[in-house]
Amino acid sequence: MEIEKVFESLEEEKLFNLVEDLIRVPSHSDTPGQEREISRFVEDLLRSWGVDVTLQKVEDDRCNVIAKMEGHNVGKSLALNGHLDTVPPGQAMKDPYRPVIENGCLHGRGASDMKGAVGAMIYTLYLLKRCRINLGGDLYFTGVVGEETGGTGTRFLVRNGFRSDFAVVGEPTNLDLVTSHKGVTRLEIRVRGKAAHASMPERGANAINAVSDFIQRVEKELIPELHKRSQEQVGTATLTFGVIQGGTKGNMVADSCRLQIDRRWVKTEVLTQVVSEIEDILHKVCEKDPALSGEIISLHPSDAYFGPFAIPENHELVRTAKQAMNLVGISPKISGMPCWSDAATLMNAGIPTILLGPGSLDQAHTDDECVELDQLINATKCYLALIKTICGWR
Repeated sequence: MEIEKVFESLEEEKLFNLVEDLIRVPSHSDTPGQEREISRFVEDLLRSWGVDVTLQKVEDDRCNVIAKMEGHNVGKSLALNGHLDTVPPGQAMKDPYRPVIENGCLHGRGASDMKGAVGAMIYTLYLLKRCRINLGGDLYFTGVVGEETGGTGTRFLVRNGFRSDFAVVGEPTNLDLVTSHKGVTRLEIRVRGKAAHASMPERGANAINAVSDFIQRVEKELIPELHKRSQEQVGTATLTFGVIQGGTKGNMVADSCRLQIDRRWVKTEVLTQVVSEIEDILHKVCEKDPALSGEIISLHPSDAYFGPFAIPENHELVRTAKQAMNLVGISPKISGMPCWSDAATLMNAGIPTILLGPGSLDQAHTDDECVELDQLINATKCYLALIKTICGWR
């Protein structure tokens, strides 16, 4: 069947209603069961369409949704990957789970990040079933848990043997073709000092002063070096101080202080270097006083990959994606994304991956989160074109 015929079968109202239904289901870290309800909702929906679907238990009642439309071994396999969780609603959101359409946009928690993409992805499966498309290669939809809290679901997916020839992650890219993003490492600097009465500070070792010295040294010695390290489409490496806590009483020399750091690193760096550069500065600070000691704690799982993501622009998947988007009448723009995503996990597992989804990252996590209706339509068409181009159909 020609792809134009499938496009003609797209019912815009049905697509919008599907995304609205996804938004109505809370699925964040403060919700009892977190993604439990939405996983079951998506499973039931896909099953009602006749799609082969299973729930993969990740932890407790939290499950990845894995749907498969089997091909005839004459094309390559493709996975459409979307996370089912969102961040919690902001305090200014009056009714975050009541979707509203205004001025050509659909508003609600998760509209952009990323229930819009999830809706578009599973709607493509509906259209393929409705149009009785026979695929050449296998097609998967993987609805994963815990992306917003560390990429738990996709990490579990690949550790348990999931593989496909290619993957598309539906983060909000404004329908740009994203081929690059930075890695992330979150560290906590812990400094121990020596308590003393505030009237006799010379008898103590102030941990807050030590951390202040550490911050100034990082600003002077390390950050200028980071500005020299870059990655295509995403800019330079960065370091941000996020949380600081120290001391116990106002009339005591602080004997402890903690500082959390967010370090975004690029593909010319390695994790050991990222950590050792910070360790060296901490060592310089603490060696000034024998009463001072410091350590660095990683806030990420030690067995997980949170490094940079990059796929060459001349890679087969990128070239194929460009061809597919041209079928929709879109001239794809190659770009990068500043934040980390599950694409890094998939790519690190040997699955070539791109990011492509409706919505803007500027809207993600905001109190007025929304996605353009036209982008939902075009995202669905793009996913269909990718399926036809990669898997093949008749």
